[in-house]
Amino acid sequence: MKLLHKEAEAEAAEALIREARRLRRRRWSIGISLLLLTGTGVGIGLRASGTGGGGRPPVVHAGATPATPVLAVQPGVTMLNLTNSDKYGDVAAVGGKMVLYGPADQEAEPSASATCNSAVVNPVTLRLSELRSGSCANPALVGRRVLPVMTAEPKVPFGNGGVATVTVRISRVVPGSPGYRLGPVVLSFPQVSDGRPTWVYGGGDLWLFDALSARGSELLRISGTTGGVIQRLAMPAVPRPIIAFDTDGLWLAPAVNSLGVRVGAVYHVTPGARAADRVFTLPAGQHAAWMVAAGHSLWLAAGPARVLWHLAGADAAPAGHTEVSPSLEDAVMLQGGPSGIVGDESDGLWTAVPNMSGTAQQVLRLAPASGASATVAVLKPAYASPGDLLYGAWRAVTYHGSMYLLDPPAASGVYPYQSEGFSALYRITPKE
Repeated sequence: MKLLHKEAEAEAAEALIREARRLRRRRWSIGISLLLLTGTGVGIGLRASGTGGGGRPPVVHAGATPATPVLAVQPGVTMLNLTNSDKYGDVAAVGGKMVLYGPADQEAEPSASATCNSAVVNPVTLRLSELRSGSCANPALVGRRVLPVMTAEPKVPFGNGGVATVTVRISRVVPGSPGYRLGPVVLSFPQVSDGRPTWVYGGGDLWLFDALSARGSELLRISGTTGGVIQRLAMPAVPRPIIAFDTDGLWLAPAVNSLGVRVGAVYHVTPGARAADRVFTLPAGQHAAWMVAAGHSLWLAAGPARVLWHLAGADAAPAGHTEVSPSLEDAVMLQGGPSGIVGDESDGLWTAVPNMSGTAQQVLRLAPASGASATVAVLKPAYASPGDLLYGAWRAVTYHGSMYLLDPPAASGVYPYQSEGFSALYRITPKE
């Protein structure tokens, strides 16, 4: 019954988050999944030449229906209209390419029984190419060679908790049809909301974390080519963490909905390590609202004190911190709704947050060193109703100084959260 009790606590926390989102319109969600830095709210800035200027008319992809009325795009913003396509729920920079992938339902996990879509985005024109559709278990759809695949085992109870077991196998790309092969079970977890694993790609490998696995809280490092487990170590029990990866290795910190975690510690793991190092501790009562890692820098916002920290190197030495302006608290401090942070030291840290009426998104760029912010653009997407924007959960990456933001279809508020509303990909470039 312990797991059922934890599930009730988790559902109660989720209900509070949904209610806060409805009343205050200020929370942002962490999926995991950004495959790229899934669950982290992190984007990777890639170097590419010639992203072009803004001010072009909207680009409409063949097969997508233009929004009504036609959207006006301000200078510095280019838009690819994906209305009614409902194919994509995430965007990532993988292998030197920018990739849209789906399904549009961001709650879905990789499964051999589901169908996914992908397309490569031209960073200059936003036109799509290499459109593909197939099993969500095929890593090639998202530009990867390995991918964790979840399978619910309804007839296999997880211990004595009264809930079912979910198993994780690693899919790897192979020649021939169907193009992938599933390996043995590497991890199992209870079918509860805070038992789901979190993963991130980094250093050429896949890193998979689960606080409630059958072996206890553990981290697996999976070979990015063979799909084999090459590192497995016990970890602090941090359900629903934020994880990120940079040149110095993997980082893990408790999020504001990491239930039962009292100490806001930041942990660091390097390839081959036998244990996680606790390298930084937030003041009492604080957890990470978001965390971004790139190069040798780690940025995180600590709440509820509204402090933006910049940590440097593998030992997470404080390189500076600043208090976030109260006017920006809704945009950059809290988790659970339509906002996040992406970027790096050269591109800056970016976020987008809807206004209180749910009719526009303000795009902000924060200076990594000082935390100073500037409004880069205001987007006015054509959702069916303002509430769709407020309940949305955008995804984004930075690429050569611009932010590429995917506004996926909004999900209805009733399970199984059917896709509805507006969908578009924007390129936002700072004004010269």
